[in-house]
Amino acid sequence: MSTDLRPFAAPPGPRLHPALVALLTLIVALTGLLACGDGDDDGEVDEPRDVPTFDEGVIRFSPAFAAQIGLKTAEVVETEISPVVYVTGTLELNELRIAAVGSRISGRVRQVHVIEGSKVEYGDPLATLESAELGEAQAEILALAARARVADTDESRKKSLMSQGIASKRAAELASQESSIADANLIAARQRVKALGGDAKGKNLGQLILTAPIEGEVIGVHVFRGQAVEPSHTAFTLGDYDQLWVRLAVFERELENIREDDKVEIRPVATPNMVITGEIAYISRMLDTQTRAAEVRVVVPNEEGKLRVGQGVTAGIQASGARKRVRAIPRSAIVQVDGRPTVFVVVEEGAVVPRAVEVGIRDPDLTEIRSGLELGEVVVTDGVFALKSETFR
Repeated sequence: MSTDLRPFAAPPGPRLHPALVALLTLIVALTGLLACGDGDDDGEVDEPRDVPTFDEGVIRFSPAFAAQIGLKTAEVVETEISPVVYVTGTLELNELRIAAVGSRISGRVRQVHVIEGSKVEYGDPLATLESAELGEAQAEILALAARARVADTDESRKKSLMSQGIASKRAAELASQESSIADANLIAARQRVKALGGDAKGKNLGQLILTAPIEGEVIGVHVFRGQAVEPSHTAFTLGDYDQLWVRLAVFERELENIREDDKVEIRPVATPNMVITGEIAYISRMLDTQTRAAEVRVVVPNEEGKLRVGQGVTAGIQASGARKRVRAIPRSAIVQVDGRPTVFVVVEEGAVVPRAVEVGIRDPDLTEIRSGLELGEVVVTDGVFALKSETFR
């Protein structure tokens, strides 16, 4: 009988997958790192946020917080305010800077020199026309010029003969008269050609050049090469976009407070952040029977060309007729708290109290305070919204 002296071995069990073994090893390593990190962070404490405190109706804050929000203040003062009347309107061309160009005589278009959108200076050619009527008038100038030369020569000859006793004084006077008549007829013929728009020097017979009477832009071209035109036909329309009109409709109840030369802020509806300043140039004396509004016209600059004719705009008119002296603060000082206009009144350095106020008329910069503040009190004007958001969470 033989005896097996080999060590006892446990029966083989299921083996772990190598990927699972690697994952378990990674977990153990990460757990150790986190444990070490927790030990390193022991003793560190997060610093508290620098925010205002609200205690018994008083908001207190540090100088650092005031600097962070850009806090600024202003006193309640007594000053004059003109209320702002807000209306809508439309941009239009300045009618004093529009020109309609046409031919003064019948003719046919030989060449068109511009197209819609062309920039033109005063005197620039727009089109060349051919006209038989103009050609006849220019030819008459040439004939009359020749007669005037003959008459002048005859006058000189008769005067010379008279001085020699060969011709009578009467003959010399008649020659002088004929010369004067010929010169007058020549001047009249030249004036007629100028009135027709042609060249009175006898060049380019029968050709009429239409020129720009103003500096601006070609808005419309109403002729084509070869087209016959009459004096009643408008060939070109020119306009100057550097200065525009705004037509506003102001209701009857607000007209009495508006005056000519009142300042107006214009904002295009499409780009409300763009502000253009103008002045009232005209207030109509007639009301629209349906809207009970009158036309108010404002002249606005447009040298940069950012405004377009036909654009809708909103306008804020500073109605000088309703100007009055009131207690006022900057508009930026007022915020809404629980639906009421509220300001932050400075009671000491680094401390303010919120106070509800009653407001009145406004202009672009100031607001009337009817009650809630006294002259000389100091209110926060910049950093108001940051102060409100940190206090009334």
